[in-house]
Amino acid sequence: MASEQSWVRIHAAEALIAAGEADAIRAYFLRELPRTESAVFRIGVYRVLATVSHSPEERSAWIAKVERVYLDPAAPDQNQAIETLCKLGHRVRGPTLELVRHRMAGPPSVPMALALWSATLAGEPHALEGLAQLLAAQDPDLRSDAAYALRWLHLSDPAMRQALVRAAAVEPAGTRAYPFILGAALTVDADPAQAKDWVTKLDQVLATGATDARFEASWTLKYRYQATDLPRLAPLLDLPATENDTRIGAAAIILTTLARR
Repeated sequence: MASEQSWVRIHAAEALIAAGEADAIRAYFLRELPRTESAVFRIGVYRVLATVSHSPEERSAWIAKVERVYLDPAAPDQNQAIETLCKLGHRVRGPTLELVRHRMAGPPSVPMALALWSATLAGEPHALEGLAQLLAAQDPDLRSDAAYALRWLHLSDPAMRQALVRAAAVEPAGTRAYPFILGAALTVDADPAQAKDWVTKLDQVLATGATDARFEASWTLKYRYQATDLPRLAPLLDLPATENDTRIGAAAIILTTLARR
């Protein structure tokens, strides 16, 4: 967290927050704010500070900063802004909701997929159905974004579960969307009969996949591992700095698993 100057810093901070270090992270990020508020990961800084806020008013202030970025057409990090609002569980309204409605009505794209996620949180009709339909999109980025949103939403809609089962059955191993779809299917218990097989496949991704795939797999597997599974993660902790996200994911699995004991 201290050495990275990219989104890896945010990922490390969020793993530490989940491990019980919220107050230390808050103090660190407030101290570093003058140097990081202009960084490419500024939205992540706001997200961390919203997560560790000491009051609803403090949290609302950080969320308002994120909303202003999303509403700024010149901002290069609009996508990160709406994704962060979704991850914080914020129900948009007013001008932000109007922009979300505009984006979700557009052609398939990453901004459209993120808008569908936000619209689902806001209770907009047919938004969840739109996300489920994107699981069959030709563009693997859209399939990834839809599955990622569904994992975070963690809903129990039967039609959405069926869509995830179908997507998991046809997604080729090795595509960008593969770990996202399997992770979402496991998170929502789309088909308990296939859960063991999906875990095995995500284990393989964690062992040999690309960094972003490994990182995604870790956030599902951390709720599936037992203490006896942890020794095989040791090699991942020793990977080079180019694999810091993988190292963070492995550490998060270990911390989460041990916290349940």
